[in-house]
Amino acid sequence: MKPAAPNSFDVAVWFLDRARAEDGYIQPRRLQCLLFLAQAHFVAIYKGRRLMPSVFLFDEGGPIDPNLYRAFEAGRPAYTENELPDYVLALLEGVWRRYAGFDTLRLDQLIARRGREEACIQRRDGSEIGIAAMRRMFGGSTEKKANPASKVMRSHTGRRVTVKKWTPARRTAVD
Repeated sequence: MKPAAPNSFDVAVWFLDRARAEDGYIQPRRLQCLLFLAQAHFVAIYKGRRLMPSVFLFDEGGPIDPNLYRAFEAGRPAYTENELPDYVLALLEGVWRRYAGFDTLRLDQLIARRGREEACIQRRDGSEIGIAAMRRMFGGSTEKKANPASKVMRSHTGRRVTVKKWTPARRTAVD
């Protein structure tokens, strides 16, 4: 399946430009975490389709695309940007709003917590994190049966929450 973005540089530059617009700076490892989260959320939403043609490895520092890391190590490289589709921009904006306030360590902990079932994340040995693993981590499990009395909705921060109808406790008769 064709990735939504023509290359990974466009997505990385979008994050750098977004940080610059808010008078901020993104460290290389934090950029890698944001790129991984964008890819993982896209894979979960679009049922296995890639956001960008990147391969992520998980080492002791967290997720990393070695090619992008080397290219952006010394700052933003000079190249011609391609325009991203609107649905990709909407996803990137959502990822930015949700994770922009997190530092690198917190992003790494969040990813590690989401991937506690994935062997490549637990080993931290530079193994590849596949698309199927990203989908399992961020797509929710389809194997679990939902409680018919509860429903999954989104909170004001975009987080998934389970809600159910409120029923007051029964009063016991007082003699």
